[in-house]
Amino acid sequence: MISAINGPALRHSEIPLLCDIVLASDTAEFQDSGHFMSGLIPGDGMHIVYPLLLGLNRGRYFLLTGQKIGAEEAKSLGLVNEVMPQNNLLHRAWELAEQMAQQSDIVLRYTRVAMTLTVKRQIQDLLGYGLALEGLGSADTMLNQG
Repeated sequence: MISAINGPALRHSEIPLLCDIVLASDTAEFQDSGHFMSGLIPGDGMHIVYPLLLGLNRGRYFLLTGQKIGAEEAKSLGLVNEVMPQNNLLHRAWELAEQMAQQSDIVLRYTRVAMTLTVKRQIQDLLGYGLALEGLGSADTMLNQG
């Protein structure tokens, strides 16, 4: 799977980062504006993906501060593979897709299975717990506002 991120990804920006190849335009930005900074617990996947991709300390910092990461910084941190001007983004995504399509279905499928197993296991192990915590936090917020 290839993601092509063109512009700001401020809510659930972890989803395109889970693709096998991540391309970004030079206008791309990443942030989690919808959780901790808005009074919500980031338990719906953000708490898994960003510490995994950025490292534990950087991931926590990103989620706790509302840090905005630009395209070039995202590349230097390993969040994205390539950064390019907006008008080249889709062309490059198609170019890579055509290159990958030269492989057999079996090679494509099982390479992806091998490469995504670690992430899938972490999501299976931690997502339910994180969602429960997010729900508890939301319920507490609602009770305290009323």
